[in-house]
Amino acid sequence: MNPKKVTLALLVVAVVAMVASKPKYRRRMVSVCLALMAAYWFLLSPLFSVPATALLSSFVPADPGESADAVVVLARAERFQGDRYGKALDMVAAGRSSNLLIMGRSQGADVLRAIDQRNLSPNMVSAVCVKTTKQEAESAAAALGARGLKKIVLITDTPHMLRAWLTFQGLGFTVMPHVEPLPADVSNRERSLLAIREYLGLVSYGVLGRFQGQSPNTLPEVAKAVADDFPADRCFMTADQIRQAFMLS
Repeated sequence: MNPKKVTLALLVVAVVAMVASKPKYRRRMVSVCLALMAAYWFLLSPLFSVPATALLSSFVPADPGESADAVVVLARAERFQGDRYGKALDMVAAGRSSNLLIMGRSQGADVLRAIDQRNLSPNMVSAVCVKTTKQEAESAAAALGARGLKKIVLITDTPHMLRAWLTFQGLGFTVMPHVEPLPADVSNRERSLLAIREYLGLVSYGVLGRFQGQSPNTLPEVAKAVADDFPADRCFMTADQIRQAFMLS
C-alpha cells in the first residue's frame, strides 16, 4: 500500500466527516480517522517493523551447521531475496549436501549460471509449479521424500522462516533453518507489510492444520499423496533441462 495515498484517503474521509456528519458525531468521526492514520503510520514505522520481525525469528532455532540430505531454497521476489542462493552454494561447496532444490524456474537458471561459474556439480532440481509456502513444502516432499531425503537445510528470509519451518516440519522433514536477512535497502514500510503478512499466514496455516507434526517416517507417504499434484515431468526441471530451456552453454 502506498502511504501517501492511504494518508490522503483518510484525510479526505475526515474532511467529509466534518462537513457531512451531524454535529454530535463530527468530533467522533474525525477522531476515528486521525486514530486510524496514527495507527497506520505506527505499523509502517521501525517501532513496529523491528520488534514484529524479531518476534517472528525468536522462535526459530539456529542452524547447527550439520550435513544434510538436501539444501532447499525458497523463492522470494528479487528485491527481498538477499544472498540466499550464494549461501546455498557455499553450503554445497563446503560439503553440507550434494543435493540442491530451488523453488522457481528463473531462479533455477540463475543458480545454474552461478554453479557453472564456481565449478560446482550438485544434483540440482528446480520446482517450477509452486506459488505458496504450502506448495513449496509439498513439492519438496514429492522431489525429496520419495527418495528418502528428509533432513534438509531450509533457506529463506527472516520474516518467512517461522511459517516455512513449521510447514516443512508438518510434512515430516527434519529441518535445519538457515535465515537469510532481508537486504539493508528494504524499507521499514516493506518490512512491516512482510511481517503482517506472516502473522496472518501463521494464523491461517494454523487454523488449516498445516503445522500439525507428523512422524518423519511418514514423509514417503506424504510424497505419494502429493505426487499427482507435482508430476516430475511438468513440475520439476533438472540442470540439463534448465540448460536446454534457457539455452545455457
